[in-house]
This record gives sequence, structure tokens and C-alpha cells, in this order.
Amino acid sequence: MPRHLKLLVILACMAAGLRLANLRNVNSRTPDERVYTYQAKTVVDQGPARGMRSLIGEYKADPDAKLYPPPTRAGMIRMMAVLMRWTGRYGEGVGALISCAASIGSVAVLAVLAMRFFPPWAALPAMLFYAVLPADLAIARRTWTDALVEFAGLLLVWFACEVTRKPERRVWLVLVAVTGALSLTVKESMPVPWGFCGLWILWILARRRLWTNAAIFLAANALSAGLSLWWLAGQAGSLHDYVSIVAGIPAANAANEYALEYASGPPYLLLYAYWIIAPLTSLLAVAGAAVVFLRKRESALIFVAGFSIAYIALAMSMPHWINLRYVGNTFGPVCLLAGLGAWWLIEAGSRWMDTVDRRPFAAVAIAILIGGAAADYIRFRHYFVRDEVVDLSIKWLVDERNQ
Repeated sequence: MPRHLKLLVILACMAAGLRLANLRNVNSRTPDERVYTYQAKTVVDQGPARGMRSLIGEYKADPDAKLYPPPTRAGMIRMMAVLMRWTGRYGEGVGALISCAASIGSVAVLAVLAMRFFPPWAALPAMLFYAVLPADLAIARRTWTDALVEFAGLLLVWFACEVTRKPERRVWLVLVAVTGALSLTVKESMPVPWGFCGLWILWILARRRLWTNAAIFLAANALSAGLSLWWLAGQAGSLHDYVSIVAGIPAANAANEYALEYASGPPYLLLYAYWIIAPLTSLLAVAGAAVVFLRKRESALIFVAGFSIAYIALAMSMPHWINLRYVGNTFGPVCLLAGLGAWWLIEAGSRWMDTVDRRPFAAVAIAILIGGAAADYIRFRHYFVRDEVVDLSIKWLVDERNQ
């Protein structure tokens, strides 16, 4: 096995180990976590069909319930209910097990993405940054849907990159459709990454004039989405109930006192939140995106950069949603871009020095990268373990930074 692949595997194992090591150090749970746990416990106690109908009825009847996660996220609720039955545990930590497993799955997917589509020595800093990314480590220990959303989004990005490289292979088209449909059962925002990937894939297929593949892709996505909506409608009682609940989420968020106080402000604050938790990664990601677009890298890298920029830009346009949890689909791609930026800067600096022995320069650069990663992990421990910051919304992060 090549040396860089061995190092990538070691970093991936380190990333998984850090997520497992921090799984049990949560001392208090958020209202959202308690709601997910209550929903799953209701399904366990009353049975899947009756339990879901009961939750839907409570949500529709109680205005205060609209301030919390809706029971239309049936995929997460049902997974938690199954795990409760298997383990005999009914606390908030059950959902955290799902989040941790999904986060480790994201580590594996990122390793594959980095290995297949990025320069070998860019993959290593990308995995290093992702291993210690404070936002991702924080999410991996919480009973939220965000780790599953990130995992599904990263899968979609991987499959879209595979289509970009080999658009004639239809298996990737089907996998995009299936993953998108399954992710829709976990959170109602998943049509966004699914749609971004779908539009890119259609453009690739049209460029190559693979019209049959384009028709198959559209049919597979339509069928998968239809089946997903049919299942969700059954969980909610009817399609009308499901659509009305999902359609009311933006209005409920606009009236949510927590969102107004903790997740509101000028759009640039979302970028500032990234800077607060991972400054070196953020800077290098900008450099990596510049490398992709200015140096005309291969189409898969253009897609990764474009996906990240488009997703963050869309999130910035949404009022009262300045929370890094809502852009978890960009964590992996941003770290990949940061790895690319680090690799390019080291290469460029090494050429500029034009010395016989470039090892001292490389050693200093590697020390800076490792130091930045270590600082990120220390920041995670200080913010989310020691000081128990309970969310990734901008006010929590700014207040913690200013202490």
C-alpha cells in the first residue's frame, strides 16, 4: 500500500476514535434532543402506526410544539425507536449513538472522496482537518438529525463525483436517487443537496449527450421521491398533513424566540461562525476553491467547490438560520478544499524557495497544519466539553469566543 494511503487510513481511524472518545461526555441535553427522544419513546410505547399518528395529532394541536422538531422526520424517529428496543435504553443518549455512527460513516466517505478525486498529498490535510473539526465533533455526540443529514449529503456528493468522471455508469445514477429519497425521511431540507447534485448530474449527462442515462436518472429520482413521500404520508396520516407541517416550518422558525435571539443577524455571520470554530481550515478552503476555479481543475473538483459555495450562499440568504448545524453538508467538502489549498500552498512555496533541500520548508508547513488541527481540537474541548456550549448558532459561538 502506498505511504499516503497508509497515512490516510491512520487519520481516518483517528477521526473515528475521537468521535467515539467524546460520545459520553455530554452532561446536558438540548430541548430538541429531548423532543426526538420523546417521539421515539412514544413510537416504542404505542407502536409505529399509532405512535406516529399520536405525535402528529399533538403537533397539530399544540402551537408550542411547532417550535421544536416536527414528527414528520419519521426516519430518525423510527431508527431511534428500533435502537431503543434493541438496547433497552430510552434516554437521550440513544440518538447520539446514531449520530456517532453516521459521523464515522461520513469519515469513511470523505476518505474515499479524497483518495479518488483529490491529489494524494491534498487528501491527508483534508482528513486531518475533518478529524478534528469542532462542529462535526459536537454534532456527533448529540441526538440531532444533522449527522445523518451530513452523511447522506456526503454520499450524494461522492456519487455525483463518480458520475462526473464516468457518466456512462448507471449504478451511480440509481444510488443518487435512492440516497436522496431515504434522506428525505430524515429531514425536510434534504431536497437542497439532492437537488444541487441532481442538477449537476443532468448537466454532465447533457454535455455528453447521454440522453438515455438522463431519462433513467429523472425516472429513478421521480420514482424514489414518490415512494418516499408515499411512506411519509402514511406516517403522518395523509399527504396533506405532511405537506402542511413541512410548509409551516419556515413561518414557525420566523416566530421562534430562540432563532430570533441566537441564530439571527447579517448573512456574513455564517462565514464568521466557520472562522470561529476552524480559522485555518476556513482560510485554506478559500485558497482551495481559488485553485479549483483559477487553475481549471477536473470537473469533479469544480463540483465540490461549487456545491460548497452554493449551499453556503443559500443558507446565508435564509433569515434566522445562522447555525452551522444547518450547513453540515458542507463540512466534508470544505475540508477537502482546505486540503487542496494546503497542498497547493506547500507546493507553491517549495517552488518559490528554489532550494536544493526543501525538507525544512515542508517540515515547517506540516508543523503549521498539525498545530492548526490541534488548536481546533482544543477549541472543541473548551467550547463544547468544558463550557458545554449546547448549539452551533452564531450567538452561542460569538459569546463563547468573547469570554
